[in-house]
Order: sequence, then C-alpha cells, then structure tokens
Amino acid sequence: MDLTLFKEVKATTNKIALSTALDNQADVKIVNFVWDEQHPDTLFFSSVKTSEAIASYDQHPDVALITIPNDGTPGNPFLRARHVQLTRSTRSMTDLLPLYLATVPHYQQVWDAIGATLVVFELKLGDVKVDPGLGRAKEILQFNA
Repeated sequence: MDLTLFKEVKATTNKIALSTALDNQADVKIVNFVWDEQHPDTLFFSSVKTSEAIASYDQHPDVALITIPNDGTPGNPFLRARHVQLTRSTRSMTDLLPLYLATVPHYQQVWDAIGATLVVFELKLGDVKVDPGLGRAKEILQFNA
C-alpha cells in the first residue's frame, strides 16, 4: 500500500475531531493523536482515566473522525474515516510519549501535568479518505482490504 499521500497529510496535523454517540446522543471531541508507522492502520489518542467520555468509548466503539490541519496549513488537507473501531490499547502513554513529544508542540507540559492519569486508546482504520488539499487529487486508502 502506498502511504505517501497519507503521510503528507498526517504531517500537517496532530488533532482529530472524534465523533461518538451514546444513547442516540452525538458528541464530538477534539483530541491530540499520534501515528506509528509500524502500525499504519492505527491512530492512538489518550484520555484522562476519569473522563465521562470513556463510557462512550467503551459502550459504542464505532466512531468517525476527521483531522484538523495545523494553523496556517494551506489548502485545508484532511484525513476522514467512518466506522473506525475504537478500543483500549495495550500500549501505555510511556510507550507513546516519544511520538507525542515529536508530534504535538508543548506536549511535555501536558505530560508533566496529567501524564499519570492518561489511558491510551486505538482507532483502527478501515477506509480513509485522504484529501491533500484544494485542487489536488483525493484518494481512498483501504486498510482492511
């Protein structure tokens, strides 16, 4: 699978809008995420262990997401996926910390403040729309093909 365009768009962002639903109540959260090239079909994010959102994650793991370009990114590139499977990860925040520090500006401050309270989740991608921005050809990646 050619991930060139995916990597290009991924490099323009460190945030996703994560859409969930519980008891027919839609909700959207903006969360930082990281991507590990060793696991190309998976995005990782964390949540505070005591967050109310965790009930939604555990009870309704079928979610949708769209990336949010960094400020000043021309052309509005994005990755979008539906029917993404959200699960608790076997990886820890300590495992993922180097990726967070390399990807998310000022993440050390977050880690120092609440790192011990974070739990890791995985977003398993199926079909992903890759839009590199205005006027450029889009593609659909199929991770589950």
